[in-house]
Amino acid sequence: MPLLEDLSDEGCHISRPAISSVHGEDDERSLLKVEVDNDNAHCSDSADCGGTSTDVDTEVKVIGCGFFHHRMVIILGLGNAADAVEILAMNYILADYGTITPWESSFLTAAVFAGMLVGGLAGGVMADAYGRRPIVLLNLGINAASALMSALSPSLPWLILFRTFAGIGVGGIISCLFALCVEHLPVSARARYITILCSFWMLGSIVTAAAAWLMLGKSLVTHSRILPWTNWRHFAAFAGVPALLCGVLTYFYVPESARFLVSQRKFAAAASVLTHIAHINGRREYTKPMLSVQDKKADNRRDNVRFHCMNWFVVSPMLRKVSLCLCVTSFALSFGSYGISTWITKLFVSIGLSNPYANAFLYAGANLPGNLVRYAPIVIAALFAPGLEMQRTPWSPTFELCCCHSYLVVDSWGPPGLLKVALVGAAAAALLFSLQPLESDNVESASSRPPSAENTSRATIVVLACLFNAFTTASWNAFGVVSTNAFPLPVRVTAMSVVNSVGKVGAITAQFVNGFLLGPPPHLMTLLVVTATVLMSGAAAVSGVPSPGLKASSRLTSLQDHRPLDAQESSPQVVDHHAPTKSTSSRPVVGHAIVQNE
Repeated sequence: MPLLEDLSDEGCHISRPAISSVHGEDDERSLLKVEVDNDNAHCSDSADCGGTSTDVDTEVKVIGCGFFHHRMVIILGLGNAADAVEILAMNYILADYGTITPWESSFLTAAVFAGMLVGGLAGGVMADAYGRRPIVLLNLGINAASALMSALSPSLPWLILFRTFAGIGVGGIISCLFALCVEHLPVSARARYITILCSFWMLGSIVTAAAAWLMLGKSLVTHSRILPWTNWRHFAAFAGVPALLCGVLTYFYVPESARFLVSQRKFAAAASVLTHIAHINGRREYTKPMLSVQDKKADNRRDNVRFHCMNWFVVSPMLRKVSLCLCVTSFALSFGSYGISTWITKLFVSIGLSNPYANAFLYAGANLPGNLVRYAPIVIAALFAPGLEMQRTPWSPTFELCCCHSYLVVDSWGPPGLLKVALVGAAAAALLFSLQPLESDNVESASSRPPSAENTSRATIVVLACLFNAFTTASWNAFGVVSTNAFPLPVRVTAMSVVNSVGKVGAITAQFVNGFLLGPPPHLMTLLVVTATVLMSGAAAVSGVPSPGLKASSRLTSLQDHRPLDAQESSPQVVDHHAPTKSTSSRPVVGHAIVQNE
């Protein structure tokens, strides 16, 4: 993103970058690319000398992806799974907690999202100021401690308080987690790794559902409690284990982002991180790069860049539009996804399913679509086989395989396209769900139906619920890619946190709306129609997000040029301010080209 006019001062040149087809690469290069004349180059922060200075983006591209990145995405993915456990655990705790009023239920489920709203804003600002890794570790610790305190809470108000603290940890970690992952990766691998990172939500939701079924649910054979000595307190304590494990692994195996370190002028630390990553990937021949700067005004420039970035919403109409569309989509997706997921067990109880925890496990297993067509016979059998809704659990692992292909869909359709299609699919599933004869909405008609029709209807409801979850999770996959690459490095986490915080407002709203509609008495059809309507509004808002089908240069120029209109040139022009200089370094030299108003 061209955030700067050409700046030059005594050998240091920071220029607007060449146009790229991917958001993010140019954003960082415009801020981190520093060209230093060879004759005047010197080392900063005790960096090793002896080579031509280079930019961190080029070094990350040269290193490529390897074992370090595979291990990193698994560890950070565990953090994403830990967030899923913390958020979805309340669904199962609520079903086992006992009889409470609708208002108390709404406050209890909304507590974690209220905390996420606060934590998302605070965590984003702190991560941009102090680093991604320290904030990730801090919030993982908050998650683990809050889960333990929730298990020990003496009353409902205390439980609501500790769930709010858990939400602060979850909200503070989400944006930092994605930013830390993205900034360790070359641009070409970002979509794939972000999608893999998103898919760990499926792992967390399945583990949560399995643990809830084991600790709180009934056996399919004996219809008695599997572990009669456990209750919601044991389950609440278990919810903190993934966060604790992820925190330990992150501390030992995931360093701070080299891109962030360079943006803070910590060149020696950034070079050490890059060398460490290259050696772990098996690149023993990789030598420590020289990342230095010769510009006494660089700090002031970085502060000015941050100031200009935070004024996007005022200065650039196109960026204002994109940000607004992302906020609307985030609100709608959170309202629909979290609104159903946190109430799914009580919803299954409301329609008369005899083992809601078993069906909730199936619901969790349907997290990611991609190969559902391959398993169409299972879906068809569930639609027509009487009573099959209690026999579907053994097949639920088939839905897990869908995540193996979701990143291919992201790459081929484009993130905005996949996001729109998935939101429409989720809305359609919710509408079809609402059209089913629900026992709680019409008791008389339900009692007049034969048992075989009743079983078929319940099986259909379970399948539609699974499809809804599959579509919403695919939406989160695409939304993660879209939102992560929409903002430049200096304010990436802060901007993502603002968008995510709007989503938390949607989630909080859904808890009170759905809590009221679930009654008693329950109004399930109204609940599902409202959910579908909100999701469709989110799909409409995606149209304001740039599509990969547009010409890359025009797309990026329109989105990224923050200058006032009167400062722009009236005719297209290409300016080459700095021709590549002759270098003895083996690392590639990247030239700058600025495309204006194309």
